[in-house]
Amino acid sequence: MKTGKTFVTALFALATLPLMAQQPSPAAPPASPAAQQPPATAQPGTPAATPEAPAVEMSPVKGELVSKLDSKTAKTGDDVVVQTRSSAKTADGTEIPKGSKLMGHVVAVKASGAGANSQVALQFDRIELKGGQSMAIQSQIQSIAPPEGAESMASSPAPMAGSPGMTGGAASGPPAGGSPGMGGTNSSNRTAATTQVPGSTPSPAPTASGLPTAGTVVATSGQIAIRTTSVPGVLLANNVAGQQDPRMAQASSILVGSRRDIQLDGGTQLVVGVAAAGGGTR
Repeated sequence: MKTGKTFVTALFALATLPLMAQQPSPAAPPASPAAQQPPATAQPGTPAATPEAPAVEMSPVKGELVSKLDSKTAKTGDDVVVQTRSSAKTADGTEIPKGSKLMGHVVAVKASGAGANSQVALQFDRIELKGGQSMAIQSQIQSIAPPEGAESMASSPAPMAGSPGMTGGAASGPPAGGSPGMGGTNSSNRTAATTQVPGSTPSPAPTASGLPTAGTVVATSGQIAIRTTSVPGVLLANNVAGQQDPRMAQASSILVGSRRDIQLDGGTQLVVGVAAAGGGTR
C-alpha cells in the first residue's frame, strides 16, 4: 500500500497548494463610515454568492509544443508556442488552418525543489495564422499527452521516495490489482479517486490498475479543479466550469507537477480551447 498512501499524500498536497497566478490587489481607499457598517446577515437557506465566468464557447484546437518546457529552467515571460496539427474553426467562424501557431508565454513558474510540487502558469493569447494575420484569443488548455510515438502511460501523480506516509524507499510502480487509497475495497477507493466537482464534466473511470485516467478530477483549490493528464505526474488546473477563480485571471491554465518538475518535450500534444477575443484578425 506504499504507492496508495503516497498517492493520497500527493492529492492532499495538491488540494492545499497555493496555486500561482494570483495578481496583487491594489490598495483599497479608506472606506466611508457607511461602508464600515457590519454586513447584513444572510437569511437561513440563502446560497452564498459564487463568482461566475461569462459563458465563452471555445473550440478545441489540436497542436504540439514547438520546443520543450521545463519548470527547472523556464522563466516568467518565456515564449511557449503550440503549432496546430489540424485545421479548426472558432465559434464565430474564423478559420484556423493547420500549421498556425498559438502564441503563449509563461505567466509564472515554480520549480519542484526537494520533491515539492512544481507549477507553470501559461497564457495563450494570440494565434498567428498563415498569411501573416494575427488574431487575439481567449484560451484554456484542455488536455496534454506525450509526443506521438512516446509510450502513453496511465496518468497519475508520481510517487516519490521519502514522502509523508511512506515507510520505505521509492515505490516500484502502481499497485497490482488495487486502486490507490488508504485501504478498503477497490470500489470505495475508486469512488474517492473520481469525486466530482459541481459544474465539471463527468470524469472517466479509473484504469484497470486503479489509477485515475486522464481527465479525472483529483483535487480542488477554491474554484480551480485539478485533473490528471496523459503525461505521468503532470496535472492540469483550470477554472471549474462556469466559475472564475481570481488566480486564473491572467492564465489560460496552470500545469502542476506532482512532487516533481514538469518536463514536456517538443512534440508534446495539447488540445487548447480557443475563442476569438475582441479586435478580430489583423
